[in-house]
Amino acid sequence: MALEKEEMNPFDRVTAALKGEPTDRVPIGWLGRREVGFGLPQVTVADVVREKSGYKLYKGIKAMVERFHPDMIAVMTYTTVEAVAMGTKDKYFADQLPAPIDYAIKSPEDLEKTKIPDPRVDGDLPCLYNALKKVSNDFSGQVPIGAGTVGPFSVGARIRGLWDISFDIMRRPWFAHDVVKHATEACINIIEGFREAGATGTSSGAGSETVLGIEHFRQFCVPYERMYHRKAKKLGYLSMSRHICSGPSADLVIDEFPKFGFDNLPILVWGYYKDAQTMQQKKKLFTEYTPVVAVGGTLRASDELFYGTPAQVEAESVKLLDVCSPGGRYFHMADCCIPPTTPLENLDAFVISAKKYRPKA
Repeated sequence: MALEKEEMNPFDRVTAALKGEPTDRVPIGWLGRREVGFGLPQVTVADVVREKSGYKLYKGIKAMVERFHPDMIAVMTYTTVEAVAMGTKDKYFADQLPAPIDYAIKSPEDLEKTKIPDPRVDGDLPCLYNALKKVSNDFSGQVPIGAGTVGPFSVGARIRGLWDISFDIMRRPWFAHDVVKHATEACINIIEGFREAGATGTSSGAGSETVLGIEHFRQFCVPYERMYHRKAKKLGYLSMSRHICSGPSADLVIDEFPKFGFDNLPILVWGYYKDAQTMQQKKKLFTEYTPVVAVGGTLRASDELFYGTPAQVEAESVKLLDVCSPGGRYFHMADCCIPPTTPLENLDAFVISAKKYRPKA
């Protein structure tokens, strides 16, 4: 089936989708993490994320845009990049994203020694900062460009360790608050730099927070997220994406989210996946409580996208679209991390099936 001529540009399509207005097709979200090394043969993931000029990441993003023509770009590398810039030590791998092996904060005394990172010079953040400048130079005005952080609590968990900060919440909550407050300052400093480099959208959220129950989420996430969101708005960001990851308490967090006081900001809730019917239910909840919230459908990248055939990927995509796309306020995107070695023909199927999709009459 040939693709129909598109009537809307990415900005109009994304804006209309967020408002629940008609679009010529379902908007395509960013294909997160597959861009690392794409278009650069013989380059490892570690080579890309540690290269401070951002050139390799930029080349990967440019190649992805030219091949798939998504409706948004997100300049990202790996989910502990903020913590590494603050002193957490990661192990780098040739074919997968870095992972932490030693955390920056082991005691309250370490908090004073843990710096607020400058995205222009600290850790691997310059890779993001400089790639963002190059991407903005090429694509500003053509497609929305985003860059953000995993958010205050998740950065706190990555500088302290998830087990340790969970222990702190139960035994010495004052220290957990100090860690998350410090992480909030770090996140704000980072997105200030990203805005300077050309980002028009920013984001927050990761899996760490979905190990918390509702009351702890309310105490240790919500106040700091609100601070982060307010600052993003003052910095002139046009959109704010909120990632809800598929963690143990994700169902509970999602159902309570309308009560947390984020309803004055445009928020895209994505990353949550159980099945198409559950996504449809959550979409209904969000789109009823404010007109500027949308849900991103998520095909499970590690299962369908990586291990499936192109025909299976297309079938799963259409199944999700049939259930979740009616009524708009919906973005076609994959979950948290598309493995860097995901077959390109599978991503072709994922994107093309959505671009040619039209709701059943």
